[in-house]
Amino acid sequence: MSEIIKTDAVVLNKLNYGDTSKIAHLFTRDFGKMSVIVKGARSPKSKIGMIVDTMNIIQVIIYKKETRDIQLISAADLLKHFPIIKEDFEKMKYATAVIELLVQLTAELDPHPKLYDGTVRIFELINSPEKNPKFYFAKYFLFFIKEIGYQFPTTHCSVCNKELTADMQVNYNYDTGIMCEVCGKDRMSHFRFTKELFNLLQCLSTKNNNIKYSDRELDTLIMLLEKFLKYNIDEFKGLRSLKIF
Repeated sequence: MSEIIKTDAVVLNKLNYGDTSKIAHLFTRDFGKMSVIVKGARSPKSKIGMIVDTMNIIQVIIYKKETRDIQLISAADLLKHFPIIKEDFEKMKYATAVIELLVQLTAELDPHPKLYDGTVRIFELINSPEKNPKFYFAKYFLFFIKEIGYQFPTTHCSVCNKELTADMQVNYNYDTGIMCEVCGKDRMSHFRFTKELFNLLQCLSTKNNNIKYSDRELDTLIMLLEKFLKYNIDEFKGLRSLKIF
């Protein structure tokens, strides 16, 4: 069975195919991750080939057939692009890490409109000249983990369910989760939060963006979240873009 579908999409990446075409991987709002072929995309005269470019937000019309793995794009319109990201080394680093998460940890044809909308929003924020891309990536990372079903605990002790505050000694164990000081005494801790770091973690998980922080604290939290995913998802090998850039 085949159908013509219309949806918005983030272009995750693309590669050459044959003499004139390209294959692109999209994260669509209505159908999740999808591989598509753009025929003639390598021609200098191909408008659609220019539009279907990595990190662009596009609206596409696709001939979708259930029996094939790669679908066919028939038309595309550009909705958003992010020139500031592509001209800034630091912004590009974290935008690429967003794409890595989507490529590695989302399933084919598994719709997730909330995650799609959050991804578009994070690109808009990173693209703003005055925004710190590392801060907003850390915020997106927590959001992403929650949306794929592996929520990192930030509010209550995983053992006794006591509410946690920034003035407590908070510990973390990969098996047990976040623990208050009392529960942490009887269990091995893989990580101990400073008060400042735990306060930052709690703020990142809310809409509060008015907090003082250091780059080192953000690096520490991003590293912890990356290790959390590695521990819980065997096939996740980490974010190469955070090491290469």
